[in-house]
Parts: sequence; structure tokens; C-alpha cells
Amino acid sequence: MALASLRDRVAIVTGASSGLGRAAALALARDGARLVLVGRDRRRLEETTAAAAAAGAAASLALCLDVRVEVDMRRMADATLARHGAIDILVHSAGVLRAAGAGLNTVAAMTTREWDEVLDINLRGTFLANRAVLPAMRAAGRGDILNLASRSGRSGLAYDAPYCASKFGVVGFSEALADEMRHAGVRVQALLPGRFATEVLTQIGLPQPGDIPPPERVAEAIRWMLRLPADARMLSPLIEPLQSTGGGSWPPAPPPRTRKETSMPSPFCSAAEDLRGKVVLITGGSGGIGLATARAVAALGAGVVIADLDEHRVAALADEVGAVGAAAGSPGALGLAVDVREEADHARMVQATLGRFGRIDALICCAGILRKRGTPPKLMVDVGVDEWDEVMAINLRGTFLANRAVLPAMVAQRAGLIVNISSVQGLQGRAYDGPYCASKFGVIGLSQAVADEVKSYGVKVQALMPAAIATPMWEQNLPAPMPGDALPPERVADLIVFMLLQPPDTVIVGPVIAPLGARRRRATKASAE
Repeated sequence: MALASLRDRVAIVTGASSGLGRAAALALARDGARLVLVGRDRRRLEETTAAAAAAGAAASLALCLDVRVEVDMRRMADATLARHGAIDILVHSAGVLRAAGAGLNTVAAMTTREWDEVLDINLRGTFLANRAVLPAMRAAGRGDILNLASRSGRSGLAYDAPYCASKFGVVGFSEALADEMRHAGVRVQALLPGRFATEVLTQIGLPQPGDIPPPERVAEAIRWMLRLPADARMLSPLIEPLQSTGGGSWPPAPPPRTRKETSMPSPFCSAAEDLRGKVVLITGGSGGIGLATARAVAALGAGVVIADLDEHRVAALADEVGAVGAAAGSPGALGLAVDVREEADHARMVQATLGRFGRIDALICCAGILRKRGTPPKLMVDVGVDEWDEVMAINLRGTFLANRAVLPAMVAQRAGLIVNISSVQGLQGRAYDGPYCASKFGVIGLSQAVADEVKSYGVKVQALMPAAIATPMWEQNLPAPMPGDALPPERVADLIVFMLLQPPDTVIVGPVIAPLGARRRRATKASAE
């Protein structure tokens, strides 16, 4: 995987005395980062410092500061520069669910103190901490800021309006700052965790499930986002628990209300560093994201099935990918000629995979087109029915057929992962490509619906939305050139591998991976000259 090292990078972690901040600090310590730990509780901050030292960090700098206080945030930056001479990373984790002593409350009955305290810590504190580190990062021409938001930064909940408002604000602030800073070499990202086992849950005041995952799951996502190559960023992804019952029969009945334990082995483990023993089926596997993924998972020891239209090409690529995986213990690769528009081809694909490998642990649906071959961008009023049907048959119907085909095997295993490749155009429409946008919005909706149906059976279904990836699909846009900052497909493959290595209790929801903005940097430089 083409991920950067965090060794000796200077990382400030706010909210480091507990919860996600503490877990993030320990994860960075294990990677050899030089830590500056910030929190309000001196005793607990010292405990984190000791734990970080035990995890391998050199002597960490602990600062008892309040993110609401402008002077304190300036002291944070000054002390870091005085100690280390640089600020490479800010992980801003400081936050609260409610004001001290406050409980569930409606907006109509809420006091200004309840509002102000949450907004001051969560949103104003994010602004002050980010602003404090920016001068040093801009002067160095590099830096990473990762702000912790929440799932409540995307979907509001009753009785916690201040928290939701603050976390929506953190996402908006982070995206605005990212747009300002991307041409200055500073990457800004936000991560939106769902419900993990932190002290914030004790403030909710409602019974919680007993199988909530630990904060280390979020820390691993933070670590991965910081290690992304400098040309890429994630656009505010969600990381959520997946409470699976591990039971049920197929076809699905309504999931049971209580958790049942299962003795079935999980295909993915939080400590996993490879994919040996796993089988990954990839449609559209002969080029672009599909081929990059095939090579990446084979290199980690997975058995691979490459499914695409050209029989001779998939056979040749299966030989190549099988050779890549041989040194990692891969059981080999299988090439299958498959037309994703055809129902019978999917049945044959699954039968051949099970016949060769005996299981299917993951399906990566990469098959897709921008528009019917030979047709230019068009206004919707000019789109032919045949053009519409061709895009829908491959991008959306093909995804449905592939998902449906693998589900019986995955449910029988009580484990599996489906990643359906959508697009950033599945989140925001674009003129002249109505069929493509409709199909990619549809892929997201399909993925979410299937995910809700099969989560009780230990099966995860996720959509992934790449933006501006350098794949053969761009040939359909000629004579318009490929964007100068388009990412190589290996960036998406690395993200897919990370999703494959997630433990069974955690899922990355709706990730968008996009260029950092090299094209805009070049344009700015050119205009300056």
C-alpha cells in the first residue's frame, strides 16, 4: 500500500485525556509520531502521556489547556514550535455532547448556557485550534489537520440540537478550510464517527447496546487518513458500528431484536495485516480501479476473481495477478468472461468462484461506463432511450445483479463485504451526464438498502465515491482532457483494502476520496506568474 509514514512527525492531539483523543494519541504513538497532548484534566492527561510512552512514543509534551480560550490555543502552537520546531499534524478531538449538568432538552426549553457551552467547545474550539496551527503549516508548505465531527454532523437528532449544530458546523468549517488551504500544501479532513464506546455515551441518558465497538476503531481510521499520500483526501467519511446478530435464515426475515452469538469465524480482524485465506471477486476487474484492486488484494494474499467482458484479457490478467500474489500466499487468481448486464453470467460467475475457492469474502463492483460508447455529453432532452438504457444496465442493474448473486454465499458464511463503486457524481449531479449521475445516485441508494437488509447476517454493503480518478473511462470525455490532478486508481484500491481490513463490528460509510487540488495549485501559481 502506498501510504506515508508518521514516524517523527509532530502531532498535536486535542481532547487527548479520554475517548477518541486518547485512542488517537496512542495509535500515533505506535507509529512513532512525536506527540503534543492537549486537554483540560491534568491527571488524565498525564495518564495518556504515560500510556503513549508505553506504546513507543518519545517523551510527549502534555499541555493543560482549554480549546475555548484563544490565548491557550496560541500557547499550544508556540509550545509545540519551541519543543519541536514544527507542527505537522493536528488531530482536533476535543468536544462534548452536552453542557455540564445538562440532560435531554428540546430547543424550546433550552437555556442559552446549554447552547453556548457546546458551541464554544465543539465549534469555536475547532476554529481556534485550527487557526493556531495554520501559520506554521503554511510557512512550511505542508501539514495535516483532521477534525473530529460526528454522525450527528450529517443527520440531526431530537433533544441534542446544540451538538448537532456544532458538528454540522465542524464539517462545513473543515470543508471550507480545505478549499482555502489545498493550494498551500495543507490538507484538511473531517471524520464523522458514529456511536463508539467513549465517555460521551454516558451523557446520552438512554440505555445503550452492550456490543458498541471501542474508540480504537476510530483511531485506526484517523491514522489511515493521515497516512494518505499528499495528493489525496477523504471528504468527511462516516465510520460506524455494525451491530450484527450473526443469526437468521435466508432469504432474510426481519432481524431479531436481541444479539445472538455465532461461532462462525469472521473474515476480517482488527489486527489483520493481510488478506490470506480470503477470496475477493471483482467485476470490471480488467482495468482502472478494478485492476488496481486485484493487484492490491493479491499482494496481501487474497484469492482473486477478475470478471470482465474480454475472455483473453481476463485470462492473461489472472496469470499476472496470480504471480503477484504467489509470494504472499495467495491461492491464485481466476479470470472469467462476464457481461454484467446478463443475469445468467452472474450465476455462472458465482458458481465458478465457489467451485475454485469454496467461498466469497468480498465483492468489489467496479464495472461501469460514463455513457454509451461513441456518444458525446448531451443535454437530457437529447439523450436517446438506448443511451439511457445502456448506462443503467451496466452501472445500476449490473450492480444489483452482482450483489444479489453473491449474497446467498455470504449469508451462509455469516460474513462478507460488498463494495459498490459509485462516484462523487452520485452525490451531486453534473450537467450533460444525466444518465451517469442517475445511475451512481442509484448505486448509493441500492447499497444502503441492501446494507440494512443483510447487516443482521454479518454482511456489510458499502458504496464508495471516487472523484477524478485516472482510469480509461476518461477516454469517453475526449477531446476534453483528463484533470491534471486526477488520482491514480491505486489510491482507491488502497481505500478498498482498508475497508476490507476493518473488523466485523465497524463499517466505513459513504467514503469519498478526491484529489487534494494540485490542478488548482498549478492554476494559482500560473496566475501569480
